[in-house]
Amino acid sequence: MKVILSRILLLFWAILLFCNSTQAQKNLCDVEDVGVLAPNEFKTKVSLTHVWQGAVGGINTKNADRINGLYDFDLYYLLSAEESEKRNGDYILVAVSTQAAFGNGLNDSKVGSFFEINETAKGDLNLIVDKLFVEFTALDRLFTIDVGKLDLVDFFDTSAVANCEKSQFLAAPLVNNSAIPFPSKGLGLRVLYEPSNFWYAQAVIADAQADKRETGFNTAFHDEDYFFSMAEIGIRPNLLNMPDAYRLIAWYDPQDKPYLDDSGNFKRDDLGLALSFDQKITDDTTVFFRYGWADDKVNEVEDFISFGGQIQGLIDGRDSDILAMAYVNGLRSPEGLSGSAERQIDMVEVYYDIKINNNIHLTPSIQFVMDPGGVTNESPATVLGLRSRIKF
Repeated sequence: MKVILSRILLLFWAILLFCNSTQAQKNLCDVEDVGVLAPNEFKTKVSLTHVWQGAVGGINTKNADRINGLYDFDLYYLLSAEESEKRNGDYILVAVSTQAAFGNGLNDSKVGSFFEINETAKGDLNLIVDKLFVEFTALDRLFTIDVGKLDLVDFFDTSAVANCEKSQFLAAPLVNNSAIPFPSKGLGLRVLYEPSNFWYAQAVIADAQADKRETGFNTAFHDEDYFFSMAEIGIRPNLLNMPDAYRLIAWYDPQDKPYLDDSGNFKRDDLGLALSFDQKITDDTTVFFRYGWADDKVNEVEDFISFGGQIQGLIDGRDSDILAMAYVNGLRSPEGLSGSAERQIDMVEVYYDIKINNNIHLTPSIQFVMDPGGVTNESPATVLGLRSRIKF
């Protein structure tokens, strides 16, 4: 299957090269996160991310350092776009994303944090096509629709300052809400309704049993018809005359989930709620907050809170550098916990992102992990990190 997907990607690349050189038109389209494209034109994004982490404390401090890498290649191809003076006409866009990785990081064998401390550590992963979808709009972008192999975290529970392990916080609970059981990348359909810049609503239905290493057809259309769904309503009130976003999220998971009390019973039709805010309070400072709730009978995290912020240009002459700090607190389900288990789990992360140039960033970081291993008798762990990222 991997060989077939690789050949399909190479064929797609060749077609795009031909189309780009011979059929480009003048009616441009400005697409968010992609830039300005003309019909039959493509753009690429490449990201090479390496992370070193070393730990003091935790469940095993012997040889407690690890290196991992994450490699991403994204390609965007604009099939068509309506002519518009403001570049806001309807369009049809094809997006392809491939990813490879190595290294498992420190978390399980060394630090033992309940929360994953390094979201870039994906293990040894051969090159896969992890996203492949078509995005199109209707009624002058009143509606945006994405269909194909999706990553739901690209669209839901987003944050201006805590949403990307490659450029912001490393720890998984500072990338997304740990109380939301996001499925793996797989087949799905997302619809966004955005009547104004003040508010929007969106919903998605996706394969709940997806595996990002597969195409998704074998889990989406065979055996159980489990489809994860999520809805989000957001407003941008422009408080303090600054950019902001306030989001309310609800999710539904139809899968049979075992009760955590080892009773052998199962629950179906699981529901949960979440909030996500980010607010710019000065020209250089942005803060964020997340909260999530899930049923503690079948979910390990019952209540989740994270908050923090970033300051840009704190040092004179370093206007693009970013200093950021955040705190995470999770209340674990009491079901099935031993007497020594810690129900309340928390951690802190601080990083300083150094912009070398437009393509290279270096980011030293430090994490304080309380109660490693999830038990009360373990001393806190301190994790030092250094991330390098090259993108072009």
